[in-house]
Amino acid sequence: MKSCEKILLLVLFSLLLSMFSLYADCLSYDMATGTLNGFDVYERDNPRNPNQYKNSTEVWEKSGFVGRVVYTGPPTTLSFTNTGPIATGTGNNRFYFTSLSSTAHWSEFFLVLRAKGLRHSGNQHDFSGINTVVEHPGETITIPYGGGSEEVAVGEEGYNDDGAKDVYDGSNGYKYKYPYRYIWVDVTLIRPRIISHNWLNLNTGYYESEITVTAQSLTSHILRLSGIHRSASGNPPPFYSFSVTKTIDDPFPFSELDGRTTPAQALTVGVSVYSSDNCAANISFAANADGTSDLFYFHGDGLSFRYYLAFDATKPNLPVSPVNLLSVFATEILSVLSPIDLIPRNMHVLEGDLKIYIPVQVHPADGVYTSTIYCFVRPR
Repeated sequence: MKSCEKILLLVLFSLLLSMFSLYADCLSYDMATGTLNGFDVYERDNPRNPNQYKNSTEVWEKSGFVGRVVYTGPPTTLSFTNTGPIATGTGNNRFYFTSLSSTAHWSEFFLVLRAKGLRHSGNQHDFSGINTVVEHPGETITIPYGGGSEEVAVGEEGYNDDGAKDVYDGSNGYKYKYPYRYIWVDVTLIRPRIISHNWLNLNTGYYESEITVTAQSLTSHILRLSGIHRSASGNPPPFYSFSVTKTIDDPFPFSELDGRTTPAQALTVGVSVYSSDNCAANISFAANADGTSDLFYFHGDGLSFRYYLAFDATKPNLPVSPVNLLSVFATEILSVLSPIDLIPRNMHVLEGDLKIYIPVQVHPADGVYTSTIYCFVRPR
């Protein structure tokens, strides 16, 4: 695997603890027949006008198909923003592949999205029936339905395997909180061949772009893309998907943390997921943005108390490990099943639970305390 030498700070993972569990929103990436790598930045897609995609014609078979963003949680709105290198000298405020050698050399694109659902029965449902065009960073797609495997209580309204709704009586099958097991969005980038100055000024070599998908709950997922013009030498930019999802109430009561004094007893507060079809990486965590401190604290009203962080890798399956400045968690090549169509693919993967514990007894004063965990990805 050719590596990229960049060190990338990606996520601020914030916690709120109250002195006065649950399912959380989740975003993930499913490659399906798409890719994060090797987009020809000089290719021209047809049609090239964004308005010509605002119809029912599917576009996922185009060469710009990135893959699926998979969502579970209540109805939401997903925004798509450009969080990668900022191209200079542009005029249309769209998304851009920028050259590794100069942000003045770029190629423009916009996104065509299509929201769909997977029923609890396993049947796919194109509930939107139409494309949504995200021409400019910050634009959104509305997800009017929830997805997930949560169940309702007897006497509450729920959905059955086929998405029909009725009151659940304990045996009639209307047990699901949401009509879908998963919601997903097909993401396709369209290149109108609008480039910096003219094609003679489009550098030969590697290009990069980073798109962050964010739900209303602020759960987010990063899609880092790699492009190329003609040929290239040296290491390509990293291409991967990465997210950290909070899995605990915000704020959560101190009673959930009290008495957890070892990594084995630690409280799960989040899940970290990295995947790439061809890019290995090391993941690490720290208490500050410089990555130089492993002293984690909850702070509130002039008071603070220390806690400790542990990482419990589930893919690959490894023992739970305390986090310090020497902790490095490496991806491995594993077979990953698509949640939608169950097709296996070999991917560089690291998934695991972020856990916290307090090895000494503490008695914090009443109030709300906050803390931030910094997550780092170092492609290799």
